Amino acid sequence: MRKRKRGNGDSEEGAAPWLLTYSDMVTLLLTFFVMLFSMASLDIQKFTQVSQSIRKAFLYDSSGDRFLQNKSARDLIGTTASEEEERLKNAVQKVTEEMEKLEISEYVTVIEEEEELVLRFDSVVLFELGKADILPSGQEVLLKLGSILKELDNEIIIEGHTDNLPINTLLFPTNWELSTKRATNVVLFLVEKSGLDPAKLAATGRGEFKPIRPNDTEENRSKNRRIDIIILK
Repeated sequence: MRKRKRGNGDSEEGAAPWLLTYSDMVTLLLTFFVMLFSMASLDIQKFTQVSQSIRKAFLYDSSGDRFLQNKSARDLIGTTASEEEERLKNAVQKVTEEMEKLEISEYVTVIEEEEELVLRFDSVVLFELGKADILPSGQEVLLKLGSILKELDNEIIIEGHTDNLPINTLLFPTNWELSTKRATNVVLFLVEKSGLDPAKLAATGRGEFKPIRPNDTEENRSKNRRIDIIILK
């Protein structure tokens, strides 16, 4: 069998079409990669512009390592915080004044903490012993309170608490049910009668498990029976 060598023995005319096709392919590939490079360069340019815009928006310097102290932003944040504090301060003042007018200030305690403001009501203001229906006098209190709370944008949690004396009725088998029902009734009243936004309210019952005093005297137990209105800052 005879072997043929390919390449050197071919004529120049036979090689020209193949070389032409190869040359066209290389040219197309080169054009394609040039286009890709141009697009990549354009994206990098856009990315750089976007990055600079983001840095300006978030007050970063050109190195991206240090947060710039922008006076306008600081003033805006400070003003917002001050306005909220002022609204809460005014709310507390109004609550205090209204409770004094109703002559129940001895049953109301205001507790200001770092992340919340607590308006604590002895349950005697709102409920009969062992019951969850709001007293007529308690409704008057909640109407006054609701008009004040409605001015706030804060979320509010209503917590019901009891003493440690056991309860075992058809409606309230344990203090869990009693405390939860009381808190729920307060929330419903504030929504239906005072027009508070239900999305900003929550009701929870804690039973006898978060006392503020030892349950060793009737006076102490009466303080543990309470409704805490917690305004989140």
